[in-house]
Amino acid sequence: MTHVMQLSRQLLEELFAAVGAHLYPLGREVAIVVVGGANLAVMQVVERTTEDVDVIARATRKGGAWRLVPPEPFPGELVDAVSRVAKDYYLPEDWLNAVVGRQWKTGLPPGFEEDIDWRKFGYLTVGFVGRPGQICLKLFAAVDQGPRSVHWQDLIAFRPTVDEIATATAWVRDQDAGAEFQEFVTDAVNRLHLDLARD
Repeated sequence: MTHVMQLSRQLLEELFAAVGAHLYPLGREVAIVVVGGANLAVMQVVERTTEDVDVIARATRKGGAWRLVPPEPFPGELVDAVSRVAKDYYLPEDWLNAVVGRQWKTGLPPGFEEDIDWRKFGYLTVGFVGRPGQICLKLFAAVDQGPRSVHWQDLIAFRPTVDEIATATAWVRDQDAGAEFQEFVTDAVNRLHLDLARD
């Protein structure tokens, strides 16, 4: 029986290593880029757990450097490894998923590809997105889900500078040209400045 499990930093690293171990017999290395709670937990930006792993990209080697590509479709061997780990740890089948990969339709944050911390877990390489990209994505999610959301709490935890907020705001505004969305962005950014000033 599967159940929703709160994934801590230690457990996330164990799960990544388990996926890498399942990939080993196949002789195929796989690279993914994660964002969201899993990224923040492993990078120790915040001390909290997450319910799943958000994969925003896969990566391939090109001239010694990583080149990002949209995450879906996952290669078959990754699907199999993730499924086996789900069974081993009694996790939902989609504990590692690419829902956030839809972000490719409107574009990734500026400098996203150049600011990734790559870590190897056996035959699985995981890229963790840097601070600027995470602030952009968290602001976008916070605009959508409001100041009571975990995304807002994560954003506050970053304690972004005025310049970082300005950069993130410009990117978020490009995601939707609608007047209502632009008002939501303005309200959220004003609230963010107030909350940071109070904190």
